[in-house]
Amino acid sequence: QLHDGATGGHLGVHKTLEKVRERFYWTNLKEDVKTWCKNCVTCAGANGPIRKKKAPMRQYNVGAPFERIAIDVAGPFPVTDDGNKFILVVMDYFSKWVEAYALPNQEAITIADVIVKELVSRFGVPYELHSD
Repeated sequence: QLHDGATGGHLGVHKTLEKVRERFYWTNLKEDVKTWCKNCVTCAGANGPIRKKKAPMRQYNVGAPFERIAIDVAGPFPVTDDGNKFILVVMDYFSKWVEAYALPNQEAITIADVIVKELVSRFGVPYELHSD
């Protein structure tokens, strides 16, 4: 009643705890109120999902093209006539130049082969390669 009743208002743990303490006391009162509010469907719907703190974005300063590149694999997509179903996307941090390559799979050897044959052969070896 003090949290979700007509006069409750779904006010959260601290205010509900204050209301309960004005009238009642029992062992583990605080933990019980926390549990009750945490399991309240109305509060959960209003507050949305719990968001985890994320690390701040960092800016990478690079001084030359192909000093640092980022790679990522997208897919699977429908299989092409050549048997490819993934796309390797490569971006240069300095110039923001993007290249994309069709891949039959996302195995490390396949990705390494494309990087060496398509990128290193044209631009040289990057100092850093960023991948998730």
